[in-house]
Amino acid sequence: MLKLGEFLFKYRDYTPLPFIVVMVVFAQTDKFSLIVGGLVMILGELIRIHGVAYIGGVSRTRSHSTGQKVITGGPFAYVRNPLYWGNLLLSGGLVLVSNVHFIFAYDFLLLFVVVFFAQYIPMVLWEESNLRSKFGQAYETYCSQVPRWVPRITLAQTKGVEQKIAGDYQTAIRSEKNTVTSALVVYALVLWQSGVLHQLFNLPVSE
Repeated sequence: MLKLGEFLFKYRDYTPLPFIVVMVVFAQTDKFSLIVGGLVMILGELIRIHGVAYIGGVSRTRSHSTGQKVITGGPFAYVRNPLYWGNLLLSGGLVLVSNVHFIFAYDFLLLFVVVFFAQYIPMVLWEESNLRSKFGQAYETYCSQVPRWVPRITLAQTKGVEQKIAGDYQTAIRSEKNTVTSALVVYALVLWQSGVLHQLFNLPVSE
């Protein structure tokens, strides 16, 4: 499982490509999916920015780097993997915008969620193994107070673990430039394929 997690972590930017192709080719965007999916995307990206503001550039790495300390501030005081929740909402929002379905409503969204967790659960187990090896008891203390997936309601007070008090949101926004750009490109392609852009801007539709 750990080897699989390491592999998926390394290539996690490429695993969504089949879903992107299906979304663009079979897009059926309507007004409801455009609005709801767009709002979910925005929420996902805001969560990512909030998380990156605390964890910093280590979130961008494809190496085995785990940073220099256990990050327990900001969203990391409520759940251990806030960035991955942001990924789920950002990507899931795109799936909603595309409104792709084959057998029943939201079947493609359901498939996406299943595949997402099938990928991210091994990744998280691998990351946690590395963090335990590097930070020892400090990380164990953090894990004992902060859930892996389901956010806690109250702020965790992780005694004995260094906390970063303030997030660097300026740097986080700059760091998220590529993520936002990629999401907007896919968003535009989905709207183009489904004909929504043509309707919005009165563009000619090719026969």
